[in-house]
This record gives sequence, structure tokens and C-alpha cells, in this order.
Amino acid sequence: MAIITCTRCMQTTEALPEPPVGGDLGVTIHSRICPDCWEEWRTASGQMINHYGLNLGLPEHRQQLRKVMKEFLSLEPA
Repeated sequence: MAIITCTRCMQTTEALPEPPVGGDLGVTIHSRICPDCWEEWRTASGQMINHYGLNLGLPEHRQQLRKVMKEFLSLEPA
């Protein structure tokens, strides 16, 4: 398993076993985010979906969630 330095928590640890989402974003997450931070995001994303009443069947809601995910995981500036 690959060793990475997480861009969110700055800890050096093993990478996720595989990309958690498809496409280039999944590859980026796999190479830059640790399993602990990914689990934190999974919990936070559920709370966010419920709090804001996001419908992931709507492209604009998926885009909104993806933007917040990138900020949460420190993949792009807030």
C-alpha cells in the first residue's frame, strides 16, 4: 500500500485502498487524502445533505456538495 502525506491533516499514513469516487477527482483524493479524513468527510457529507436538503439527483446539488468536499478536504482554497 502507498504511503501519502494527507493535505488535510498533514499526517503521513497509508493511502486509501482505492479511489473513493470515479474520475480524476477520485485519483486526486486517493493520492492526497488519508482514510481518517475521508471518513470524516463521509460523516460530514451526510450531515450536510440532510441539513441543506440536498437532492443528489439534481446536478446543481451534486456540484454544490463536490465543491464543499474539495474545500473540506483542502483540495482547493475555501
